[in-house]
Amino acid sequence: MSINRKPVIGFLLKTFPKLSETFILNEILELERQGLNLHIFSLRRPTDTQFHPAVSQVRAPVTYIPSLMPKYSREDEEALLAVNLELLQQNPNGYLSNLNFYRDRSEDRQLNELLQAGYLAMAMQKLGVTHLHVHFANVPTATAELAKQFCQIPYSITAHAKDIYLSEPEALNRRMASAEFVLTCTDYNRNYLESIATHNTPIHLAYHGLDLTRFRLEEDWIHQETMSSASPFSSPLSSPLPTSDTPLILSVGRFCEKKGFPYLFEACHSLKQKGLRFHCGIVGYGPLQEQFERQIEDLGIADVVTIIGQLTQDQLIEYYRQTDIFVLPCQVTEDGDRDGIPNVLLEAMAMRAPVISTDISGISELITSNQNGILVPEKDPHALSIELERLLQQPQLRALLGQAGQWKVHQDFALEANVKQVKDLLLQSIRQSSPTPQQSDLADVLQPKTLAQVL
Repeated sequence: MSINRKPVIGFLLKTFPKLSETFILNEILELERQGLNLHIFSLRRPTDTQFHPAVSQVRAPVTYIPSLMPKYSREDEEALLAVNLELLQQNPNGYLSNLNFYRDRSEDRQLNELLQAGYLAMAMQKLGVTHLHVHFANVPTATAELAKQFCQIPYSITAHAKDIYLSEPEALNRRMASAEFVLTCTDYNRNYLESIATHNTPIHLAYHGLDLTRFRLEEDWIHQETMSSASPFSSPLSSPLPTSDTPLILSVGRFCEKKGFPYLFEACHSLKQKGLRFHCGIVGYGPLQEQFERQIEDLGIADVVTIIGQLTQDQLIEYYRQTDIFVLPCQVTEDGDRDGIPNVLLEAMAMRAPVISTDISGISELITSNQNGILVPEKDPHALSIELERLLQQPQLRALLGQAGQWKVHQDFALEANVKQVKDLLLQSIRQSSPTPQQSDLADVLQPKTLAQVL
């Protein structure tokens, strides 16, 4: 049997596929279009009930690493122990050295990370992986760091806002020091990472790219077979949205604190009291949904605010087409959690929707206020309501901001160009690394599965 001569690049994620991580799916698909040979490793099995149709286009096989979390499985425990025992027998001193490294780390110890790292190391050796790229600098990179101790396969990191600002600086610095290079999606993040770095690992700015062939305004582009049979303006969670002659304010995001949805609800309450005609649709899901539904009822705005729920990307694109104003009032939470540049802002701007967001983190790298969108202070529903009222009453201003926003995305956030940077860095790292590890005969438990076998 012939072996593919292209180097195999591992892609390590916490969960694949995941509905809220479209930016990773898009990157994988574009890297494959640009000729890379990928193998996906996932530390958890997916729990979402919906998946983007584009998941079926991924050619890379997926290996799901057995895990003791979030639910214990005897089968997974036996698979993890069997592989780690084999590692111990092959190289007792090396395994004990890695065990000491794991024990001496500053962060909280999770035995699952050590066991999964051993399994990952063996799987990469078997598959001939030459380089491992990791999304998120927290649990996935902690696992990759341990795996490198076992098998010496180099890794690189894409760090995002959540994992950066919720990780201990000492641990984050150590993980970066062991990496070949680090990517992050805003210059704001890059400056922070450089401020805590005590190493020479290159840290690059790599904006998320958007597939501009999908986010465009031609009405006949959407493939109807991927759409819900229901009207795009209906929701199983609440009453249908109004007809298209009512201005639509749209917001999209996970129902968590950093998205700032409560401030949008308060702003909508103010707009309603002023008698303005509008309807606000909220696309998303998450742990705070019941809290949001209660706030909507308490404010008496259930007639003008609709929680739409989860949508695939194709379904969401149809909402963008109908949107008059897009809003995402992001905030920095007390524990430091925050967004970088939310992808939904890019998507809405590409669809020529005027956007309102907040001046935090890297958002000002995308939006220049009153030029290609509007920025307001975080946690300020009064300022938000003022700007919403201004745009509701000035359709010409909406059009000008929408056009400028679309131009900005096309200039700086095109998927093909931004992913090419990632591809070039990966290939450069492979050229500088040691020769491809030889494939070895391991137990069938390490065999990868296709997405169709898992989903």
